[in-house]
Amino acid sequence: MQTRVLRRPVYVWFPVAAAITSYVCAVLIAGPWDEEPAAAFAVAGASIFFWALGWDSAIRSTDNHVSFTNFLVTVTVAWTDVDEVDVHDGLTIILRDGREMGSVAFGSSLLGSFTGYRTHQRAFHLLREAQLKASGTHGGNIKGQVRRHWSFEWRRLLCALAVAYGPLAVILVLSR
Repeated sequence: MQTRVLRRPVYVWFPVAAAITSYVCAVLIAGPWDEEPAAAFAVAGASIFFWALGWDSAIRSTDNHVSFTNFLVTVTVAWTDVDEVDVHDGLTIILRDGREMGSVAFGSSLLGSFTGYRTHQRAFHLLREAQLKASGTHGGNIKGQVRRHWSFEWRRLLCALAVAYGPLAVILVLSR
């Protein structure tokens, strides 16, 4: 089963650039200026926040379900529970019970409302195509309760913590 991952390039690269910048500052604080090791770890924490905001915020789509990841929390719903894909006020998925799911990366904005959300159109068309394909394959909407599966992406967070804090710990130990 192929998973299609949708991200907004600008929304990814600005936070990732901020994460790299804050991490370089953390290394400089921990290395040459070793008076404040706690500050280095706090600044490295900011880089993890920026990474989670930018790179980790994504929409993942398969033939059977769609998932939205926002700040390490993923919400997954089956395509049979999706009523509509909408891009009127940011990219949202409207479920059969009327609830909406959305992504931080593809959220609403003032500029987007003026331009018609041009940066969201590719993702909208891909999701709409996947929804139509799934509704044709699985026989359309099935009555009943809409089930959303929530999960916390702790493995990705653990890896991000190891990547951010591991080298800082080594620098602090070696600089003492």
